[in-house]
Amino acid sequence: MLERLRLAAIAVAGALVFSAAGGTTAAAPRDGLAALSAGQQPAPSLFGINTGTYDTSEARLARDLPTAQRLGARWVHFTGDSVKYSHGHVSFALLDSEVDSARKLGLGVVISLGGIRGACSVLPAPADPVHCPPTSPHDLSVYAAYLRRLLLHFAGRVAYYESWVEPNHSSMWAGGVNPAQYATLLEAEYRVFQASGPQDKLMFAGVADFGIESGSPSGIAVLPYTEQVLDGLHGQTAFDLVALHGYRYPPSLSPDDLGWTHYPVAPVWRQDTWTAQLEAYEQEFTAHGYGQPRLWLTEFGWPGNSAPNGDYYPGLEAQATDVAQAYEALESPALSFVQAAFWFNQRDYEPGAPNPDPAFFAHYGLLYNDFAAKPAAAVFEHYAGSAPSSG
Repeated sequence: MLERLRLAAIAVAGALVFSAAGGTTAAAPRDGLAALSAGQQPAPSLFGINTGTYDTSEARLARDLPTAQRLGARWVHFTGDSVKYSHGHVSFALLDSEVDSARKLGLGVVISLGGIRGACSVLPAPADPVHCPPTSPHDLSVYAAYLRRLLLHFAGRVAYYESWVEPNHSSMWAGGVNPAQYATLLEAEYRVFQASGPQDKLMFAGVADFGIESGSPSGIAVLPYTEQVLDGLHGQTAFDLVALHGYRYPPSLSPDDLGWTHYPVAPVWRQDTWTAQLEAYEQEFTAHGYGQPRLWLTEFGWPGNSAPNGDYYPGLEAQATDVAQAYEALESPALSFVQAAFWFNQRDYEPGAPNPDPAFFAHYGLLYNDFAAKPAAAVFEHYAGSAPSSG
């Protein structure tokens, strides 16, 4: 495992240096991504980045994808928040722009699905339809028609989709977390994929949070929730891959530290490393007859704060160490089932920008909001630059 002093050396030797003025001292990307055309997709990779951040500056947002490429990212991740409405109708204009920009840079794209206004089964409907699931037969039918349209629209440009974002959290599943409802939605989605996009891959939703207790106000912990969904599927094939949002709470827990995992049997609590938590999630699918599906960490990361302040605001050096430990784990034989991973987040949230997240989430960036680099950015670039270009 890398020592902290070596991390500091990586941070200053041969690293990308980002400034508020937008300059870098880096050479061209070393893995040839820029040579890829928009019609080619790189292999799944451990070096993806979430570029979405809360920022009111269109100029800064426009720099995110080129910056991700210069950092060494192979893939980026877009969400249902990019599906907008024009005159009451679904519009893919923003998502089109994002996808096309990424593909022109040679970056692979994964899209997380979400709800739409016309298929929201909760009354009164929440302000953000992305978090409102279709649960009635009528709304599931409307949603299936929307999904067919989306798959056809992005055919040839996007091939990987995450079924939903954190359906085990009450904030992301309007009307109250319900594993049986999600199992039904997943089956409906997979039928559309089989019929309209058989070349595309659907992921079991990116659930999150090993540490919460089942039945808590925030939702159901990862393993009990997954167990209930898989029980509801009764062994039926309803996904091609599995996703996970692999955060640790409190985020002062490094990948090598022991953190609480809530298991579905008994239920019992156990202290595990991050690697053991990922293995336990994979084992849920194996135990239910799905073999060892490939896992995509569509979100994972640790924050870094310029002013350390307790368990939820670790310092910059701690974040750099976390990046190194995470990639040492991901590249180990124990986690060979992890096919792709996306660091959250590329940049910190804009200070003061309205957002629904806990305050500490504003500091998960490898970069500050103005693109100035944290030490963690150089560590990410070091590992990405050392990896084979095929991922």
